[in-house]
Amino acid sequence: MKTTEIKKPYRMEEFLRPQWFQKVAQMVHFQWRRNPVDNSMVNASMVPFCFAALLNVLFFSCNGWDIIGHLWLGRPANQNPPVLSITIYFSIRGLMLFLKRKEIVEFVNELDRECPRDLASQLDMQMDETYRNFWQRYRFIRIYSHVGGPMFCVVPLALFLLTHEGKDTPVAQHEQLLGGWLPFGVRKNPKFYFLVWFIDVMCTTCGVSFFLTFDNLFNVMQGHLVMHLSHLARQFSALDPRQSLINEDRFFAELRLLVQRQQLLNGLCRKYNDIFKVAFLVSNFVGAGSLCFYLFMLSETSDVLIIAQYILPTLVLVGFTFEICLRGTQLEEASEGLESSLRNQVWYLGSQRYRKFYLLWTQYSQRTQKLGAFGLIRVNMVHFTEIMQLAYRLFTFLKSH
Repeated sequence: MKTTEIKKPYRMEEFLRPQWFQKVAQMVHFQWRRNPVDNSMVNASMVPFCFAALLNVLFFSCNGWDIIGHLWLGRPANQNPPVLSITIYFSIRGLMLFLKRKEIVEFVNELDRECPRDLASQLDMQMDETYRNFWQRYRFIRIYSHVGGPMFCVVPLALFLLTHEGKDTPVAQHEQLLGGWLPFGVRKNPKFYFLVWFIDVMCTTCGVSFFLTFDNLFNVMQGHLVMHLSHLARQFSALDPRQSLINEDRFFAELRLLVQRQQLLNGLCRKYNDIFKVAFLVSNFVGAGSLCFYLFMLSETSDVLIIAQYILPTLVLVGFTFEICLRGTQLEEASEGLESSLRNQVWYLGSQRYRKFYLLWTQYSQRTQKLGAFGLIRVNMVHFTEIMQLAYRLFTFLKSH
C-alpha cells in the first residue's frame, strides 16, 4: 500500500486495525464497528477480553501456587523470573484496557468527531502525514511481532527436540516456554510437553496481544492529538492582529472559535492522560524490573539459542519504553507550540481590546499539556533515563549478590 497516493478520505478505523496474528488467534480486544443509528464507533464483542481473562487466571493461579509452595512449604520452584515479570508487565496493560474500555471507546469517538470528513480538510490538517507515520510503524510492528514472536516460542521447542535426553528425564526449565507450575506435574512430564507448550503459546499470544493493543491505542491517540495541536498552532500563526482594527466583531468571532478549540484539545489531552496514567505509573517500573532480569539472564548464559530467545523481549522493553517517553515529549512540544505561535504574533499592532485579551490568552497557553501519573512521574525523555538507570541499578544489585 502506498501512503503517498491519496484517493479517498481517511477513516478512524484505518488507524485502529489489529495485527494479523490477533485476528487468527481471536484476540482482537477492540473490534471496532460503526453504529448504524448514529455512526459512532463501538466495541462489537467482549469475547476476546473474556478469553484473555481465562488465560490470565490460569497462568497466575498456577504460578502463584508455585511461589506460595516455595515460600511457605519449601518446595523447589520452577519460576522463570524474566518471563514472569514481563507477563505481569503485559497483563497490567491488559487489565488497564479492560478497566478503561468505556473511556477508550468514548475517547476514540471524540477523536473521530474532530476528524474532518472531506479530503481537502484532512490534507490541510496534514492527516496524510499522520497516517504515513502510523502505517510505517504498523508495518514495522507487524514484521517484528510475526518474526520475533514465533522465534521466542520456537526456541524452547527446538531445545527440547534437540537436547532432551529421554522420556524419563524431567523437562528442564530452559526447555519450557514460560516455566511455572501446572497440576499433576504435567509441566515437567515429557509426554505432555506439546500440550504444555501449546498452553504457553496461547498465554504468550494473549500477553503480546494486550501489549500491541495498548501500544496501538496509545500511539494513535497521541498522533491525532499532536496533529490537532499542530494544526491549531498554524492557525494561531496565521492570525493577523491588525484585522482587529478593521472589523473587530468579525475578528473576535473567529478568535472565539480558536480559543474554544484550544480548550477542547486541552480537555482531550487531560482525558488521554487519565486513561493511561495508572499504566504509566505501574508498568513502567515493572518494565524496569523485567529489563533487569533479562539483562541478568543474558549476562549469565553463553548458549546462543537462549541469547536469541531473550534478546528480543529485551529490545522490545527498551524500544517501546523509549517510544512511549518520546511520545510524551512530542505531546509536550506540540502543546508548547501554541504558546510559541502566540509569542511570534505582532500582537502590539492589534486593537486595544485584542492586546488586553492577548495577555490572558498567553497566560492560558502557558499551561502545557503533559503526560504523567498523579504528580509522581512525567512521561518524557527524562523519565526514560530514570527507568534505564533504575534497571541498571537493579541489574548491578543482582550481579553483586
